[in-house]
Amino acid sequence: MTYDSSPQSLSWAVHRVGQGILVDGDRVLLSGNRWFTDRPLVWTLPGGRAEEGEGTAAALVREFKEETGLDVEVLDLAYVAESRSLVRRQLFMVCAFAVRVLGGTMTCEGDPGVEELRYVPFAELAEYLPAPSLGDPLRWYVSHQGERARYWFFGEYSTE
Repeated sequence: MTYDSSPQSLSWAVHRVGQGILVDGDRVLLSGNRWFTDRPLVWTLPGGRAEEGEGTAAALVREFKEETGLDVEVLDLAYVAESRSLVRRQLFMVCAFAVRVLGGTMTCEGDPGVEELRYVPFAELAEYLPAPSLGDPLRWYVSHQGERARYWFFGEYSTE
């Protein structure tokens, strides 16, 4: 028996992610994540990966609470963004939903990976979310609120 270690034979990691868009006037809530110890915070929408057998909307509610301390209700689907890395053999399927707060107190103490929560003005989103796979769909959504959800595909993403 031989082991084929060619790139074509390696399996892909698939990550289903639910994220919440909490808008306050002309600002949206972002979480500053410590993904790399030697780099600045990575800003994203609050949310996270779905567990086995869990839907992305349910994962969003659970992860939003862990990251922000807030209980939220899922409203409408805002967008779906699919991104992949051929080099890392990873696929991220992000379902972002508009949410509204039901209760709780905003704090990032429930998730050790989140160091800061911040409402960011729509006009400053490009500074916080420079990567197209993170920023383009959200910037589109905040300027097209009320329109139908949109699908995005990013054929290769970078962590840089």
